[in-house]
Amino acid sequence: MRLAVISSLVLDSIQDVAGNVSESLGGPASYCGLTARRFNFDVSLVTKIGNDFPQQYKLLLLAESIDIREPELSHSCPTTKFRIILGKSERVDSRSLQLSSKGPPLTIRDLENINTEFMLISPVLDEVPHDVLRAAITSGKKNGFVMIDPQGYTRGVDRAGLIVPVDKVSLDLSGASAIKTDQMELRLLTNGLTGVQAMQHLQDHQGIDFVISTDYCRIHLVCNKIHYWVDFEENHYPDSTGVGDILSSAFCCSYIREKDPLWALSFGVGAVRAALETRKMGLNKVPSRSFIEQNASYYYNVVTFQSL
Repeated sequence: MRLAVISSLVLDSIQDVAGNVSESLGGPASYCGLTARRFNFDVSLVTKIGNDFPQQYKLLLLAESIDIREPELSHSCPTTKFRIILGKSERVDSRSLQLSSKGPPLTIRDLENINTEFMLISPVLDEVPHDVLRAAITSGKKNGFVMIDPQGYTRGVDRAGLIVPVDKVSLDLSGASAIKTDQMELRLLTNGLTGVQAMQHLQDHQGIDFVISTDYCRIHLVCNKIHYWVDFEENHYPDSTGVGDILSSAFCCSYIREKDPLWALSFGVGAVRAALETRKMGLNKVPSRSFIEQNASYYYNVVTFQSL
């Protein structure tokens, strides 16, 4: 099975609460791609990098058997770079992002000749324009499963280069199989609705089969007129960068293999917990398959659900 990840490869500079800075390959293309490899999926990246992209990261992806097509990836524009500043709050999502440089957008032509039945579309900022999004959904839905993380459409950049939420979002996501959102993204996508009501709105108005939303220490899934949710223990973790991407990829890969949304949710939550509990920075937190499976088995037995 092959998964195409449509997103930017990113160069992250991560500053921890003590002021220490580490450099890491990042972006959804990396986190989703490596997680999918843990599920033994073949992975193709539909992405862009610049001529400043380090050779060591090309070798890392090659060692993981992640397909990057060099002629299509090298451009005169720089690679997208973020400065990630981790906060001192106990909440795992306490951080600020600053854009250091931005790579070029993807085009419909970049989607040509992708041999895959499954797609995961996860722009980090604005590198997947709406026409490319629609073309990808249309192409992917003909063959298989299409999952979307809309974070890039809900972000803007202020004058200081800080990443901030936009005021309004209008997206045509019809045809997508699944979506993963946080609470802010839910409000933006549904004109202010929240919680399960917002998740149902996405199903009713966009026709999305599986709607996942994340909250602090709780992950929700609405599908087949059932609301599932899983809680995990509150704790302080040094770096949550990429855990949303790990969740999306684990859910996507599990559902594609098992066709069971409850197991897919369990694997998604299990992957998040496994990643956080590594207590590692950046891409080093992508967990092993065995660690994910161990957590998934536990969460499968503690999922709470309610009919809608």
